[in-house]
Amino acid sequence: MRDIEGIEKVVAHLQPHMAEIEERFHAENEKYINLMNRPHDIIGRLLKCHLVVEHYLERFLSEHYGIEDVQSAKLGFFNKVALLPAQASSAAFVKPGILKLNSLRNRVGHNLGADISFDDLGPINGVLNVARPGIDFYAPIDAIEAFTTVACTWLIVPPKNLQHLFTEAFSDVRLYPDMARASNISFKIISHIA
Repeated sequence: MRDIEGIEKVVAHLQPHMAEIEERFHAENEKYINLMNRPHDIIGRLLKCHLVVEHYLERFLSEHYGIEDVQSAKLGFFNKVALLPAQASSAAFVKPGILKLNSLRNRVGHNLGADISFDDLGPINGVLNVARPGIDFYAPIDAIEAFTTVACTWLIVPPKNLQHLFTEAFSDVRLYPDMARASNISFKIISHIA
């Protein structure tokens, strides 16, 4: 007894077309090799940034809202970010950039040919303009890594004895999403100084 029956008939049927089949195979094989040879450094660095931010995001949600096991809620990254405050919190400052980081990760994660430009960074650039003024980045991934440091820092919930101080300091900070559409930076933080 054979594991596969009828294979001889398949080979006989395809034999007259073998040159065309081989040509097509070689063309597809070349495309495959090109995809496999694409530099993965940027993809890996972006994924690492996303994972590190998610770690701090979960810590923030757990400490800020008193949720003991954020992971058991089985929330996606976007849903976790949606739970970040939009005002009166240091997390509000980095929220638009974290959303942008997620969209970039999704784009690169689902398209092997995707590239990232500085123009794609939107609110990440805006955060860096404030948090890292005057620094020029060599490549967009360098800016994303710098943003990751800033985002994680701003997602750290201060100890209980300092929380009131931070809440008071950020009490007048507001994120105005409507202004984001009109701005090429994609967001503005408005602070009303008394």
